[in-house]
Amino acid sequence: MMERASSRLRLSTISRHLSAPSQRFASQLKNLSASKKVLGMPVIIGAMVLDIHAVPFAADLQRGTTVPGKVTYVQGGVGRNVAECITKLGVPAFLISVVGQDMAGQLLVAHWLSLGLSIEGVQQCAECVTPVVSAVFDTKGELATAVADVTALEEHMTPKWICQFVDIIQSAPVMMVDANLMPNVLEAACSLAREANVPIWFEPVSVPKSVRATGLLKYITFASPNKAELISMAENLTCSVKGMMSQGSLSTKTGSARVKEIVWKLRHHIYVLLATGMKYIVLTLGKHGVVLCSTRNNPMFQDSLGQMDLSSDADGGTTFDAIPVAAILSRAIASSLTETSSDGISSNVTNTQTNIFEFPNDSYEPPHVQNAVQSEPKVMCVHLPALPSTVVSLSGAGDCLVAGTMAALSGNCDLVRSLAYGVAVARLAVQSDSNVPECFSRNSISVFHI
Repeated sequence: MMERASSRLRLSTISRHLSAPSQRFASQLKNLSASKKVLGMPVIIGAMVLDIHAVPFAADLQRGTTVPGKVTYVQGGVGRNVAECITKLGVPAFLISVVGQDMAGQLLVAHWLSLGLSIEGVQQCAECVTPVVSAVFDTKGELATAVADVTALEEHMTPKWICQFVDIIQSAPVMMVDANLMPNVLEAACSLAREANVPIWFEPVSVPKSVRATGLLKYITFASPNKAELISMAENLTCSVKGMMSQGSLSTKTGSARVKEIVWKLRHHIYVLLATGMKYIVLTLGKHGVVLCSTRNNPMFQDSLGQMDLSSDADGGTTFDAIPVAAILSRAIASSLTETSSDGISSNVTNTQTNIFEFPNDSYEPPHVQNAVQSEPKVMCVHLPALPSTVVSLSGAGDCLVAGTMAALSGNCDLVRSLAYGVAVARLAVQSDSNVPECFSRNSISVFHI
């Protein structure tokens, strides 16, 4: 009986953290853009790419020969995917990018116009070849290998082009930059946003490109790396964390206990990034879902966790309805709860469920970070598990996670609810063979069932 009551208490607490909005958090997010009277569109600066996807029908990929399969052209690019997804969720977005005037560029522009979207921010350059990525997937829908040619973006996306849109950038509720941009372009975009206190989202794209924002991390509000990108970003800041993740293998634990173990092994890398002044890490873990990390003394994070009211079913004045997603995630989280805890990670004393936790213990000695602006070693984490789905392709899932979260944030939802919405958007994305599902809308997110 006590065990059943404990389970109900854990689920109740999880539901409280996902169901109702935090008004104070929403107002604090607006205060990040205090210099503006009216918020405009979210701004996305990044790649428009023609993706060539190759998927084998049945046989495993074999080096040195061909296998029967399906090859398709897909509109892609991290920035493009995020902008399209946000717009389909009912939040118009402004994309700044570059394409060539070749066949691939014409295809991308035509598709963009067919969606009723503006190409004002898209530079159509006669001297360049449109970015193209050739990707090969395995029979499970996971990326096996890929080759990316985004030279056009690296050579023709300049600070001068971005500065033309200063008014749009500085009126945005949030701006996302992807790591396809060169460091000087990232710096220009972040400088414009920072002048108007616009929250900045950094999408690392890949391990080699993830380090391009190293000198700008203190200005970044959100970053959404996977494990490999997180490690790369942290190791580029300080050699003191090199090799730490490789020490010891993971156990056979499952559910939330497995996620805790992964986070514990990444604790030094997470701390290094947060110590730069970055506010939030949205750590993507594939089939394990996503973990939101921030320092314990971040008042906005604490407010998002602690000021929600389970008894309220109303939207609370926000313009984005994520309540159905909260109920679905509550059921998913209930199935992932375990009683097992990982060494060194303690449950938050104000929560008895395992999906909200903090690390490390009092004996933790954080790695040295040069010019650190954040010395708080306590990190709090919220784990939102992936929703059950039939995977067709994982391409674009991370972009749709970011887009769903940004769309909800732009509609004044609190952070945890916004991320919950992003998880639900990603769930529909993996069930499509397109980077952004063709039949996709806010309504399709609100009505689906597990």
